Amino acid sequence: MEKQPLTPTGVQALLDELYALPDEQLQQEAQALAVDFSGWLSTHFELTAYQVQFIDDELSASFISFVSSRVPFVMERRLPITYSVFKNPPEEEEEEWGKIVTTTDNVSQASTSEAFTSGASGSFQFVAQYYRK
Repeated sequence: MEKQPLTPTGVQALLDELYALPDEQLQQEAQALAVDFSGWLSTHFELTAYQVQFIDDELSASFISFVSSRVPFVMERRLPITYSVFKNPPEEEEEEWGKIVTTTDNVSQASTSEAFTSGASGSFQFVAQYYRK
């Protein structure tokens, strides 16, 4: 897989590649994300220095734990995952700018007795917002 930029377009391009994989390979990718979210991002995305610093220093352990447990479930079921960026990133990496990433988990799981049906539906969204400190 070719590394993509960590942008809404790059995330969608990577998901298109991942979701085209056979089930076993997609499960391997999902498990790799579950084990090392930050490393998985570095493996699959061309990251800017600012993005690397943000991932290493500003993503809380609870955020990483949450996405490491939820996103693999979503990926394995090939449900939509989106990445949106609100407000333009600063042109220069200035200390007066901050960034926050939030998630919206709209995934549900139904009990089902039908063969070959996962019973899962919904989507998972990442939203990045820049703000002045």
